[in-house]
Amino acid sequence: MDFKTQNKHQKNFVPSKKLGQNFLTDDNVAQEIVNLSQIQNYDLVIEVGPGRGALTKHLVVFNKPLIAIELDKRLAEELKHKFHQYSHLEIINNDILEVDLLKISKNYKQVLLISNLPYSISTPMILKFLKQNKITSFVCMLQKEVVDRLIATSHSKTYGAFSVLVQYYASIAKFLNVAPNSFTPIPAVESQVVLISKNRLAFDNRWSSFIRQCFKYKRKTLLNNLKVDYSIELVNKKMAKLKLDSNTRAEELPVNTLFSLYQEMVK
Repeated sequence: MDFKTQNKHQKNFVPSKKLGQNFLTDDNVAQEIVNLSQIQNYDLVIEVGPGRGALTKHLVVFNKPLIAIELDKRLAEELKHKFHQYSHLEIINNDILEVDLLKISKNYKQVLLISNLPYSISTPMILKFLKQNKITSFVCMLQKEVVDRLIATSHSKTYGAFSVLVQYYASIAKFLNVAPNSFTPIPAVESQVVLISKNRLAFDNRWSSFIRQCFKYKRKTLLNNLKVDYSIELVNKKMAKLKLDSNTRAEELPVNTLFSLYQEMVK
């Protein structure tokens, strides 16, 4: 693809609404995200959804192994031509939710995930990250609503199973706010960049299922939600042991109390 053909391709490119494509066009924001990510501390960087390469062009200059995973075949081809001179960059045309991250990161010690995530996959992508034993750092741009859910505390409207799981396995640090006009097309939402730092706890699927059941119906009490999987007598007994009222709802309890209840229930 020569320069003229590439320019024509870029001008004629129509973003996919289905894939939630809103491309970061503010180069100052892209540079700031990369600066804040402290790339020098990692020996492999995995970029999720590189799009038109807004972050990629700042990442490749570190001369570290960089793997960019892009679902849209059109963009994957564009990136291959745009960055063909960088031998340390590998472009993978695939769905990140289907990619075996353990396999591609197995030969590295310190691995960073970085992404301007398509908002449609933000929740499943974060949950996929939490299940990684090796990759412990994830810098990502998210819809502000998702960030609110990540950091929500008990008794708040946005507190739920997702909040509990993320906070149990990781800490969240907010980096910067990004205005809608920093993107093309302009999204109808505010965005924020966060660093999610995973702890060393192995992901427990039973705990995940338990907490989802606790929050399944937010208007119902813990007792009513949990009686699907446990006897009412057992739930009452374990809640009483933790000095919890039988009318308590999951949204009223902090993460550590919910985990204590889980430990009691699975004894």
